[in-house]
Amino acid sequence: MPDDRGRPVVTYTVYLDQVFLGNLIMNYTILWAAAKLVRTPAGKGRLAAGAALGAFYALAILIPGSFFPSVWCKIIASVMITTVVFAPLHPKRFLACLGSFYLTSFVLGGLIFGMIFFIQPAQISGLNTAGRTNLNYFWPGLILGLTAFGAASRGITTLLQKRYFENLFRTVILIRAWGDHVQVDAILDTGNQLVDPMTKQAVIVVEYSVLKSLLPGELQALFEEPGEPDVWRMLGLIGESPWGSRFGVVPFRSLGCDQGLMLGFRPDEVVVMRKEHQIRVSRVVIAIHQKKMDPDNSYHALIHPHILDRS
Repeated sequence: MPDDRGRPVVTYTVYLDQVFLGNLIMNYTILWAAAKLVRTPAGKGRLAAGAALGAFYALAILIPGSFFPSVWCKIIASVMITTVVFAPLHPKRFLACLGSFYLTSFVLGGLIFGMIFFIQPAQISGLNTAGRTNLNYFWPGLILGLTAFGAASRGITTLLQKRYFENLFRTVILIRAWGDHVQVDAILDTGNQLVDPMTKQAVIVVEYSVLKSLLPGELQALFEEPGEPDVWRMLGLIGESPWGSRFGVVPFRSLGCDQGLMLGFRPDEVVVMRKEHQIRVSRVVIAIHQKKMDPDNSYHALIHPHILDRS
């Protein structure tokens, strides 16, 4: 059928159930991958709810003349989906989840459309041809794209499990305090954003077992008591001692712990041993972690990434 100017108009049928189901599958995969990427737990129910919300939004975009396809609506929809799946979270953590959602969306979306254009036999000569091609080859492209995405995710997971990436961030640090020192195998942890609430200095988290020789005997006794260490009792014990002014409390958040406390102290100096040079830092706080960080004992400290910015 020609339009008002006599040009032919190409029409094709959109099946709403296929649009909904296809987007539901894609969204679930995207949200699952985003949760894995930022290591934030998300239950199957919340993943399904977020995926369904995204699928309904995909249907809303098809309403003729609606405002749903606008950039601001897309941003609002992505924030709502991320909230349904991951909230409540600390604002920085939430932004990390939102960024991961965008990243995985672009990667998976690019894979699916790339597969569609790869397997279609005809040449694409215009937008109408591209739209029709997407519909005709949507399900094969979706299946191939999800397969490629799953294989890539599994490969990256394998590399992480084998610690290929971790080895790139390994180093050794020297902690000096009270005329003594310890040498610790450490790893740069980009997720470590801890700062001391009083001094705003970056925090290095170190296992108690490797710091034991630096600590006063009174603290050693309390750390070796069964159960979680009583930080306030420790501060009260050493409050009047010569080294008491160097100690404080470092609040933290972790999986399964909305609000925890670690005992921290200011060392004389921390030296980060890099291959090409050494980074000496005096304005830093050492937080004492009672438990093991790595079952294989390959590292015993997590370095705040900002410390390397001082090189």
